[in-house]
Amino acid sequence: MGALEAEETATRTHFKLEAREKTEDNLGRSVKRSVHVQVFSFESIDDLNWAMKRWLPDFIDHSAVRPGRDVKNVPHVDPSVVIIDGTSIAVLTLSCSQFDLESFRDWRQRMLTYFGSASAVVIEVQGCEGPLMWTKNAPDPKDRSWK
Repeated sequence: MGALEAEETATRTHFKLEAREKTEDNLGRSVKRSVHVQVFSFESIDDLNWAMKRWLPDFIDHSAVRPGRDVKNVPHVDPSVVIIDGTSIAVLTLSCSQFDLESFRDWRQRMLTYFGSASAVVIEVQGCEGPLMWTKNAPDPKDRSWK
């Protein structure tokens, strides 16, 4: 999770959602599909903004990300959806061995109904090692809030 793990938060939750039935993954194994969910809540918007300033230069697996700028390749990062809404950050991660683009897009839509609002900022890592895309309410790259 990069620098976000070192942040002081109001609350921090980590859990795993697992399918009831087994399906075949990309490696030919019969597994229950699973998603790791980490939610970080902060006391205020200012605290969240400070956390984002420190997290983006040391993003997931220590890759640097710039606000509002898409990245073609993010080494060592599993398919993920990051939802920044209000004073919380939710990071939802799939295993690379369970990644399928169509399933990912369907899963992302369902997760946005549970974890995000219309004003949420959404960052997606749309595959194993990228691309990373700011897909909803991306910040203006010239805005200094998260730099």
